[in-house]
Amino acid sequence: MPKPITIQDVARAAGTSASTVSRVLTGSAPVSPQKRAAVEEAIQRMGFRPSHVARSLRTRTTHSIGLLINDVTNPFYSAVAKGVEDEARRHGYSLILCNTSEDPERELEYLHILLDKQVDGIIFGPIGENVEFIRALAHRIPLVQVDRRLEGVEIETVMADNEGGACRATRLLLERGHHRIGVMTWSAQIMVLSQRVAGYQRALAEANQPLDPALIAEVPRFNPRLIVEAAAHLLMTQRPTALFALNNQLGLGALRAIRDLGLRIPDDVALIVFDDLEVFDLMTPRITAVEQPAMTMGQRAVQLLVGRIEGQAERPPQVAILPTQLVLRESV
Repeated sequence: MPKPITIQDVARAAGTSASTVSRVLTGSAPVSPQKRAAVEEAIQRMGFRPSHVARSLRTRTTHSIGLLINDVTNPFYSAVAKGVEDEARRHGYSLILCNTSEDPERELEYLHILLDKQVDGIIFGPIGENVEFIRALAHRIPLVQVDRRLEGVEIETVMADNEGGACRATRLLLERGHHRIGVMTWSAQIMVLSQRVAGYQRALAEANQPLDPALIAEVPRFNPRLIVEAAAHLLMTQRPTALFALNNQLGLGALRAIRDLGLRIPDDVALIVFDDLEVFDLMTPRITAVEQPAMTMGQRAVQLLVGRIEGQAERPPQVAILPTQLVLRESV
């Protein structure tokens, strides 16, 4: 095995001292243009790669960030992760990806693991049950919430315009003559879903339509079978003329229930899903959806996190609300 190239080797090749090479690598002190050029030429010619472990010991940073994804199989979160990775690389940070599967115990475990790995910051979509730990954690390490927000925890946040997007979708159904609009939601304490319910309620109030709580089906926990059962129960007992599913997993369950009951879209029941999927544009009929800027959300989260890591801690935490788009197709 060839012997690793060291800073001393680079210094001899460049005709400088090891401390000069170190200053070029870390930017810790000025170096003359001639010496910098000689060092950079030697680094490139020799294929030298500095030790990140040694550098982290000197600078107390690892140039790595952690990302906690709620469900890596969900295309929305995959797109968020893609945006995070691309933007992190652009800023010179590596990424450690963790999948919580909507499990608060996993979330807590991964947060501890990321702390042990001494990441410089963490981006996560909070599940909602580790509030006190996360509140304390925010005093130790830069954090950014993406897609979701914990009530009473003042840290950087990137979200879609959940209430506005849901309100526009409900208005469309009302304009198409639907007065019994069923809603599929999830009873977990997740702010984004309550914001989407609020958008639905706002649109009804604007149209002077009464709110019927029986038309709101809450799935007790994230489980595909329970989602299908809840949608089927709502369709059979309340007979809504339209269904609004408040995330893509709820939408897929609603589609399964509609198919199982032998109903037709949009003749028997119209359907809108909050959060677009590529498959919705391939179905017959194609499914109307509220599109979220998932990759942009990931990119913006990294920008806010890097700002915190690199010294902009004096400003108040920002909450970035990104616009959604109603993609009109054939299901309404």
